[in-house]
Amino acid sequence: MKVIVTGASGFLGRRVMRALRMEGVQAQGTWSATPRQGLMRLDITDARAVDTAFTEGRFDVCIHAAARCNLDDCERHRSAATNINVGGTGNVVEACRRTRTRLLYVSTDHVFDGAPARTYVETDEPRPLQHYGVTKREGELLALTLEDALVLRVPLLYGLTGPDEKATFVTSMLEQLATGQPVYVDGEQVRYPVLVDEVAGLLARLAGGGVRGVLHFSGGEATTKYSWARRLAHAFNLDVSLVRTRKESSLAVRPRDNRLESTRLSALGLKAPFSLSEGMDVLRYQRGAGV
Repeated sequence: MKVIVTGASGFLGRRVMRALRMEGVQAQGTWSATPRQGLMRLDITDARAVDTAFTEGRFDVCIHAAARCNLDDCERHRSAATNINVGGTGNVVEACRRTRTRLLYVSTDHVFDGAPARTYVETDEPRPLQHYGVTKREGELLALTLEDALVLRVPLLYGLTGPDEKATFVTSMLEQLATGQPVYVDGEQVRYPVLVDEVAGLLARLAGGGVRGVLHFSGGEATTKYSWARRLAHAFNLDVSLVRTRKESSLAVRPRDNRLESTRLSALGLKAPFSLSEGMDVLRYQRGAGV
């Protein structure tokens, strides 16, 4: 099996490449905005370049992780976000169709509106609140025109980042708390984070085929950034009292509580994600081991 991973220089894409190689899979990663040694440059908004890459690469599977993801950035630069998340995805879909490459499309919980007292399963109708969610939903619809495509919806991903990566919430909190200065984070929006390594491992397993349609993979434990930062401080022996709450200002409308639930995971024999406590045990191990 030969796999192409778009967005392989990003937070998720890097770990997908690692997971595939650990499974002994031949993988070719691509980058567009962030160069990385060993990866192929590919602008997914260039239809001809995408078509050439797929024709010459003769891939069996495409894991499409490339996207413009920052919610406020997508709101501020709507045309650019649409160009990448919709136009670029359309180019990937058509290349997959022509070369008979199976597509795994990474999507988001932001295709839903976070209506009160709702838990969203795979068959629920999406209703995005912000432009990012709109573009990702349009990308889903494009992907699902392929008969054997899989759309994997995930919530906020977390994990440790290296010095050459943009810091995630976890890395940022640990670095700031280590300075002894107070940190101010939102205490209202409810999130269901999932460890990025688990998502990468799941995509590597699903690349082998057998699952199509829409699948949710989300942490089952509710938290806010405030409560999460306090737990991180406690887990890493940092001063919990430094964590303060503050309402975040945002250009993009964010759902108050977007909980994804899967009706398919157990039936497919797939393991549910770690709890936050288990995930933080993994982070402590990774930090100690320098992973």
